[in-house]
Amino acid sequence: MTTLEGLEASGHLVRIHVPLDGGEQVWRRLFGTPDFVKWLDEDLPQLVTTVVGGEISPFEQIDARFHEYVIGEHIQDDRRFKGLSWTPEYHVWEFKTLDIRVFGWAPSRDCFICAFGDMKDRIELMNAYGRYIAQTVYVRDNLPLDPPKFVASKDYDDVLSNAK
Repeated sequence: MTTLEGLEASGHLVRIHVPLDGGEQVWRRLFGTPDFVKWLDEDLPQLVTTVVGGEISPFEQIDARFHEYVIGEHIQDDRRFKGLSWTPEYHVWEFKTLDIRVFGWAPSRDCFICAFGDMKDRIELMNAYGRYIAQTVYVRDNLPLDPPKFVASKDYDDVLSNAK
């Protein structure tokens, strides 16, 4: 078993760095699996918004959401960051934008591991929420992370603190 830092050093996890503006500091940590980071770097930039009149690309949407997360802004639960309540025992959370859903979990307060991302419309069309939840749990269970591997709560304040 190992820590997040050990998993990062071994290549099991990749720290997701978000560009900060002057005066901003990292408040929360964000990691991704290597497969997620590959999707983030290669697939996400190619996606096009499906929102009628949408001017912000899916890449820009995720960049903004991750920026909010990292600097410790309050993230409106249910609208932008949500514990998936229909499977509460799995403690899988999702980042939400107009076009994208990112599935993962909180191994500790103010830390999130991203496992999968996809277009919201595709997930809904394929009825794939259950599949992504199951895959996220599988990845988490097979990651050699010291226990506890996740925060066993659906309470925002147990998973996130706010810088402001």
